[in-house]
Amino acid sequence: MGKVHFRTNALLKNIIGKDLITDDNIAVLELVKNSFDAGSNSVELVFENLLNNDDSESTKLPSNKSSKLIIKDLGIGMSRYDLTEKWLNIAYSEKKDKKEDFGRVLAGNKGVGRFSCDRLGRFLTIYTRKGNEEYSKLFIDWQVFEKEGEIDFNIQDVEFEIETISALDFTEKTGFNTFKSGTVLEISYLREYWHSNKILSLKRQLERLINPNQAFRKNSFIVEITAKEYLQYDKEQEEYNKINGQVKNKIFENLDFRTSSIQASIDEKGEFLTTTLQDRGNEIFLLKERNTYSQLKSIKITIYYLNTYSKMYFTKQTGIRSIDFGSIFLFINGFRIPPYGDLGDDWLGMEARKGQGYSRYLGTREVVGRIEINDSKEIFKVISNRSGIVNNVAYEQLTKQESPYGLYYRIFRRLERFVVDGIKWDSTPDDVSLADVSSSKWNQSKENYNEDSLSRNKRVLSVINNIIGKKDDIIDLKINDEFVKQIIGQQTERAKEELENILKEVDIKTKDLSPKDLTAVLNKISQSTKEISLFTKAIANISDPSTNENQELKSLHDTFEKKYLQILNDKQLLELKLESEEKARKEAQDEKKRIEEQLALEKDKNTYLLASKRSLSDDAKGLIHNVKLTSKRSKQNAQNLYDAIQNDDIKRSLALKWASTIIYNSDKALKISNLITRANFKADADYQDVNIITFIQQYIELYNSIYEDNELKFDIETNIEEFVKRISILDLSLIFDDLISNSAKAEAKNVKVIISLENPDNLKIIFSDDGNGLDNQFIKNSIAIFDLGVTTTDGSGIGLNYVKTTLAKMQGKIRFIGNEEVLKGATFEIMINKAYR
Repeated sequence: MGKVHFRTNALLKNIIGKDLITDDNIAVLELVKNSFDAGSNSVELVFENLLNNDDSESTKLPSNKSSKLIIKDLGIGMSRYDLTEKWLNIAYSEKKDKKEDFGRVLAGNKGVGRFSCDRLGRFLTIYTRKGNEEYSKLFIDWQVFEKEGEIDFNIQDVEFEIETISALDFTEKTGFNTFKSGTVLEISYLREYWHSNKILSLKRQLERLINPNQAFRKNSFIVEITAKEYLQYDKEQEEYNKINGQVKNKIFENLDFRTSSIQASIDEKGEFLTTTLQDRGNEIFLLKERNTYSQLKSIKITIYYLNTYSKMYFTKQTGIRSIDFGSIFLFINGFRIPPYGDLGDDWLGMEARKGQGYSRYLGTREVVGRIEINDSKEIFKVISNRSGIVNNVAYEQLTKQESPYGLYYRIFRRLERFVVDGIKWDSTPDDVSLADVSSSKWNQSKENYNEDSLSRNKRVLSVINNIIGKKDDIIDLKINDEFVKQIIGQQTERAKEELENILKEVDIKTKDLSPKDLTAVLNKISQSTKEISLFTKAIANISDPSTNENQELKSLHDTFEKKYLQILNDKQLLELKLESEEKARKEAQDEKKRIEEQLALEKDKNTYLLASKRSLSDDAKGLIHNVKLTSKRSKQNAQNLYDAIQNDDIKRSLALKWASTIIYNSDKALKISNLITRANFKADADYQDVNIITFIQQYIELYNSIYEDNELKFDIETNIEEFVKRISILDLSLIFDDLISNSAKAEAKNVKVIISLENPDNLKIIFSDDGNGLDNQFIKNSIAIFDLGVTTTDGSGIGLNYVKTTLAKMQGKIRFIGNEEVLKGATFEIMINKAYR
């Protein structure tokens, strides 16, 4: 049986080249990292002929006018042997065995990053020099490998020529000055159009490529971009939007004093986890714990919370919104791992988590930061296409979102609790604007928050224990004593000021205070006392109560309590005094009102008596009053009839009704007048046996026909049919006339009459209306309304007195029994005895 082996078709170039690395920025970043690994302290990216070039599909070789990206470094360079045996050897990387060089942890080790050149352009020319050797030149046309369908065309079948050139030739061909060692990658016939925004995007990626807190800071690494075609463009831009110049990352340098942040690190041996929480430049606490993550060591996590002002400062400084910049970046061995942290990349699941509790959780919009890992043992595996790292045990211990939490969420949740519970998101008024913050006159002292600094910082101290969480693995906890003393001092000064203001307010020598004023003072004292108590309780576990600061605060608390009791006693004595004075005043006022009302009643009675008692008998007075009532009704109906005839707008039935009402009232007035003059006295005024039940029903029905539908309506309710007594029909008619007249004056719409037997010899008649009711001044002395001359309306005061007198003659009586007894107005009770005398 014959032996076989793998073969490498030339199209493998695509798989590990332009098809593997699909992002131009990542391709450039890979080549920059190669320069870093070569020990160079700088790398220069030069763009040429981007706007005007001779690129075309027919191009066979690059020219001086081809679009170009040149990457130049001053690293160790390559010899002819290095080019042949290493650079052209696919997947070979001596960095796999050599983890560090030039005092740095090396960034790459896959042996395929060099194929990023294929992604960027069709042609590649390498100029390189190692030590003081001659310059070597290698030219590659990547298109040579791209022969589809040729099964026997292997990648090693493509041959290249390595030229040796002099220093003079190097300068003539590249335009660069000579160097002792270094490499120039000239990538020609660029596959993409590098417009200004595309280069700026690359610059942003480069800014984030190198960890600003890199472990190799002692050997600085500078990246510079040169694109002369965009020099004019740069003149019109702000500094952060310029293309040409050195790439710098200053974003993280300016956040510490503008916001809250947390830093955590695991030492090189993986023994301890140390966490520091900072807020507006103050260290809040430093916590040292045992490291419980077996796969994690040499890791540092830094997270900044961006409040409203921090976001505006960020935009002011960088020209981009913080959300567009990104969130939490991952750096391994000094270099960033894209796309982690980019806009839209939620590699830590913070946005998905925030959706479950918007007001309780922080998301990528509120934080920015970095995770730094020095990984010389390659515990974290970078994916070959440079699009993240492998999800292994170490990755899970770093990122796990559920309990037991991974390292990141353990630290992140502490900052989250601090922001949500401690500083309440550092919320600001709605009118804060970027325009104000961007003004040259703006400074941090103008920052305006919804909560004063002292209240905020006191709550910060109160939530420290909640922020830290489980105490099982804690080795040491140090609270910033100076910060605590500062807050205690501020609380003491505030309490002193409040006490001073309260003492001024209760100084009885300068101000008379009401119980309401004293209650307000007591509330202030109670609030201040409660504030001190809560603060003292909050710092009990983090501050020694025996310190001078705490003792002074306790003394103030005791003073507030004593003052509260003193003012409370003063308030109670004042209330008793005022209550007694008010009672005496009210009694005097009520007595005065009663006397005035009694005098008014007597005056009304006496005035009428003086004017009328000499000329008319009681019978005549009552009869004359009823003549007035019937005449008034006749006049009103006559006027209605006259107006209708004048306007030629009358119905026959309505005219007959008005005319019959006029006839009825005129006849009634005539009868009364005859009675007064003793003519026809024997008519209705004669006593005769009358069924009072039937008479009332018929008489009330007559009223129903007299009044319009929208005036008065009458309702009779009775369960008896007969109650016979010798009475004057005229007297009984006049009684109901007066009562009905009073109901009309009281603006009643309904009258209800209820007839029943109190006992076989006594008839009870309830007369009730829904008018305005009896005036309050008569409620306690309702008997007075039946006196002659007393009126509850604008009348003469005769009607009810006549009713009372007439009923008395027929062994009857009337009394007022109250308002709202049957209908909502006044209700009267009439009692008529069957006896006759």
